[in-house]
Amino acid sequence: MNQHQPFPGSMPGEAAGYPSDMPDAAEFSGLYEGAGKKAAAPLKILTGVIGAGNGGMSTYAVNLFETLPENEYDVTFLSTVPHPFFEDRIKARYGHIRAVPPRSRRPLAHRRAIRAIFASQKFDAVHIHLSTASNIVPLEEAVRAGVPVVIAHIHSAGTEGGKLAGLLHKLHVGKLGKLPIIRLACSDAAGKFAYGNAGYTVLLNGVDLRRFYWDAGRRERFRLSRHIPADAFVVGHTGRFTPVKNHAYLLELFAEVKKKRENAVLLLCGDGPLLEETRGKAEAMGLSKSVVFAGNVVNPQDAYCAMDVMVLPSKFEGFPLTVVEAAAEGLPVLVSDTVTKEAGVTERVAFFSLAEDKAAVADRLLSMAAAERRDYGDALREKGLDFPSQVKKIEGYYRRGR
Repeated sequence: MNQHQPFPGSMPGEAAGYPSDMPDAAEFSGLYEGAGKKAAAPLKILTGVIGAGNGGMSTYAVNLFETLPENEYDVTFLSTVPHPFFEDRIKARYGHIRAVPPRSRRPLAHRRAIRAIFASQKFDAVHIHLSTASNIVPLEEAVRAGVPVVIAHIHSAGTEGGKLAGLLHKLHVGKLGKLPIIRLACSDAAGKFAYGNAGYTVLLNGVDLRRFYWDAGRRERFRLSRHIPADAFVVGHTGRFTPVKNHAYLLELFAEVKKKRENAVLLLCGDGPLLEETRGKAEAMGLSKSVVFAGNVVNPQDAYCAMDVMVLPSKFEGFPLTVVEAAAEGLPVLVSDTVTKEAGVTERVAFFSLAEDKAAVADRLLSMAAAERRDYGDALREKGLDFPSQVKKIEGYYRRGR
């Protein structure tokens, strides 16, 4: 075929060999103009502080990082260890990790290291997650370095870590209220705890509801992987082994449950400094064969499916992510009344007093087991607890400096 002849079947009026929907000159001009524009540089964010564990605060920070549009943010995590628990997940999305000495052991070196980071790199925003106000060095140094947007984000409503941590917290509450920063809190109780009379915004912790849903197959697979009988009544708990989580109480409560349900199993997910002490207590109580220490699980959504009731006997909490995750899967949750009331996110979340008779609490726990599980994702979305939509609000803070 001659190259100047129309293609067979071409419509009248088509240029020889070219389709009729080719851009005209004006459209070509627009294409070239667009090609000449540079894409906006990613916002540089410094966040943390994370460490060797996968507690709720670190989990929240990493989940937030993974939900941000990947090409729009360049994120660096402050870490108290060279290889934090979430290292693989951070590096998989091209995040960076800058290890600094722990403030608790080397306070002067901690400040020097953070100051050096700000001296070596400019950040558009700094987002520091706090369990208490005991360490506000990253926030102070961010303000000193002139970072346009500095965010303090409190995730707890009480102090743990000893007398020194408690004293430092009290000293720093007033400072946090005076720093020129954005103050976020996971609950009203957490905001008052960290910021005192200063202004703050409550941003309830959300979860990725695309991950947390009820699935009978997940239940079966997780139980098989942990050698839990299919017909066992599973009392579950997810949290670090620290004093605030109150594992000693949980074992005593489970002993009462075991008296009433012979096939009861206690599933404990997490790690922490009190793990071996808790394991020893379970053995001393004659419960070791009925307690499963699952360690840090990478698939908590499956663990919740494997449970029949979850118990959170914490001495205090800001706004526990674990309750939202479990509630999304229709899991009944029994929560101590020392936890903020915002945790009552569905009708299957109930509160109890740590001072109550444990036998009575055990009866209540057994009565809560749902005859039928169902998803609560839509109900939680209506309450603004869907994590991706919550991230949009945080992005709005990040972009205030642009």
